[in-house]
Amino acid sequence: MKSMKRNRIAYAIGLAVLGTPSAYAAKNLALEEVVVTAQKREQSAMTVPVTVDTFTNQDLENTGALNMEDIQAYIPGLKVGDGVRGGGTTQSSFIIRGIDSSNISTGGDPSVATFLDGVYLPRAAITVPFSDMERVEVLKGPQGTLFGRNAAAGVVSFIPNAPSLEETEGFAMAKLGTYNLFRVEGMSNVPLSDSLALRLNVLHNQRDAVIDNKGTASPDPGEQDNQFARLALRWETNDKLSMQFAYDIDRVDNGPQARLSISEEFSNYPDPTDRKLETDAIGGGETRDMQGFTGKLWYELNDVSSMTLIASYRAFETYNLQDEDATADESVYVDTNNIEDSDIAYFEMQFNVALDWVDAVFGANYSREDTYQQTALTFSYGAVLELASGMASIPQGLLNSLLGGVVAGNYVTETMTNEGDFESYGLFTDLDFTINDRLNIITGLRYSNDKKSFSWDAPLTDFVLSQLLQENFFFNSDGLESASKSWDKITGRVVANYQITDGAMAFLSYSTGYKSGGYDSLNTGTRTAPLDPEVVSNIEFGVKGDFFDSRLRSQVALFNMIIDDRQEAIESRTPESNGAVPTVINTDEDIQGIELTADWLASDNLRFGLIYTYREQESSREAYYNAQGEFVIADQLNVSSPQEYTLTMDWSPEISNGLLLFHVDYIYEENTEPGNEDHQAFFNMVNGYGDDTQLLNARVAWSTPSGGYEMALWGKNLLGNDRVSQPGGLTGTDIGTYHVGMVDPVTYGVDFKVIF
Repeated sequence: MKSMKRNRIAYAIGLAVLGTPSAYAAKNLALEEVVVTAQKREQSAMTVPVTVDTFTNQDLENTGALNMEDIQAYIPGLKVGDGVRGGGTTQSSFIIRGIDSSNISTGGDPSVATFLDGVYLPRAAITVPFSDMERVEVLKGPQGTLFGRNAAAGVVSFIPNAPSLEETEGFAMAKLGTYNLFRVEGMSNVPLSDSLALRLNVLHNQRDAVIDNKGTASPDPGEQDNQFARLALRWETNDKLSMQFAYDIDRVDNGPQARLSISEEFSNYPDPTDRKLETDAIGGGETRDMQGFTGKLWYELNDVSSMTLIASYRAFETYNLQDEDATADESVYVDTNNIEDSDIAYFEMQFNVALDWVDAVFGANYSREDTYQQTALTFSYGAVLELASGMASIPQGLLNSLLGGVVAGNYVTETMTNEGDFESYGLFTDLDFTINDRLNIITGLRYSNDKKSFSWDAPLTDFVLSQLLQENFFFNSDGLESASKSWDKITGRVVANYQITDGAMAFLSYSTGYKSGGYDSLNTGTRTAPLDPEVVSNIEFGVKGDFFDSRLRSQVALFNMIIDDRQEAIESRTPESNGAVPTVINTDEDIQGIELTADWLASDNLRFGLIYTYREQESSREAYYNAQGEFVIADQLNVSSPQEYTLTMDWSPEISNGLLLFHVDYIYEENTEPGNEDHQAFFNMVNGYGDDTQLLNARVAWSTPSGGYEMALWGKNLLGNDRVSQPGGLTGTDIGTYHVGMVDPVTYGVDFKVIF
């Protein structure tokens, strides 16, 4: 079967190569205007006094991106998940300017707010695939005025294409590649009448694991299998009133994340660059079953004012069972599972008033979220013996060699079950005053209120030691415990926006953002001492625009962000616990940095791009217990972000038949992990550890003269980079079963697209 697929790819490559003769037409790569809604108004990205980066449909095609993890290197200051490891589908998080989210608990919130078609997305729903997506907008810095909830560090906004009344159109696309990659996507837009249009898009993606699993469990870690569909109906009832209804459905059935062991003691493949792993995880995998409904209404009140109403409901169930020891050795077996079943209702009302002297936005939003989370930890009796060995300084493996046969095949599962009921509402106004032809002053204000009710329940297991001690090894509660608390905050912004030339502007802003307090799902102590709210203030100076006769487009931002009581996730082992577990603490941060994007149009058919970011960060933590169980008094860390940049090139040479487009990008990220606080000397012996990320990706696409057909060849990581993440894992410190993540290997394939 695999050889047949290779033959099909080879045949497709041959067709694409045959279709590229020489010299006639070329694609104009001019710097086109991108319209964004970063300020709840439609504006050119180059005139918005906010640091906003966009990723368009053409960018998505050039990179072959499926979700946000695939585009992080093209947006300065953005990371998705935990570096090389990623975050998976259900527990991923967006990191903007070094501010990540404590994504382990439904009792907390992300620091970066995510929106799909103007509707807030909960944490486990943010990894929606890019199906028929018009663009992605990433707003950096606190956006507490217009977006409110959890926009303390920034906002990621997905804008899908809307139904069009203009014409019937559509496309069908197939992507085939190594590791049996098979992705198909289709879209159809049909005007049903002069006032009614329907748009439907579907996507199916599957790929085998890129790491060779030598273990007994299935599915293989890293397997992909997901489907997505969206149906949107737009009704232009008259010149003043428009309505849209959309329904989307998402199914994910992936393998668990690939975790490669580096243990010489327990693994047969301790060298991660062999790209082999063993997993014996019982029931491993990562799934999401999600659907969402959204209704939108636009009404033109008069020539200068309009109203927008949004109502949405989203429900999802997730399952994420991971092999925590990353070996097939039962004596150290540990797995974790995160199960969620949640739903959220979201409502927003907005009014826009555009006068000669002021452009005003004001409104309100409300959300209600019900959450269920069960965190399960399963370990073998052998793992208990290894834990006991470490605590008693007994040589590793000795107790298992003596008692392993007696305890083999026995497992313990501890669970912590949390339920939450959250309400949030906000009132906001934003006023853009025109002072003169070049100067605008913006002032904005928001009142936010969040109320959370949360509960914990960790029943005592029937494990004999737990029964004797009357407590579990890791998760404990005094029966069903609950708490409730509300938080509120006023946030705002002041911006001075000056038009330097017709095509360039500069801005100076002061803005604040807020994330409510909350609860740690694994720490019942937060019932009486909840997590403090996260409050962010940011001073920013930016310059953006088109220069040198529109040959250079650039955006530069200098910023200083101060975060009070950032909610940070760490591994912590308290005196009451027998092992380290994820825990959330509060940290103060002071972050300064620069972000740069630039596109240079060398000629009408040749364009170069640069994405660059640099940060310095000071962190002051509250006192805590580290993963080794040591009490650490309040400490301060001073770190610099790694050097990161991405270089891009787009070239469309003249050919005699159709259009040809070459896209190349080079991604570099300095590896600074050997210098951080969690580094241990023996990590230096791990192949790939300490290597910088150096990824070379390329794509060449040919379109027929009519533009109706397109074929492309592509390749990723063409330099064969083998960077691995810093070793970690729940059982690394206590048992020695450290594991790493790794960048994907060299992959390549072909694309086919039909446009009608």
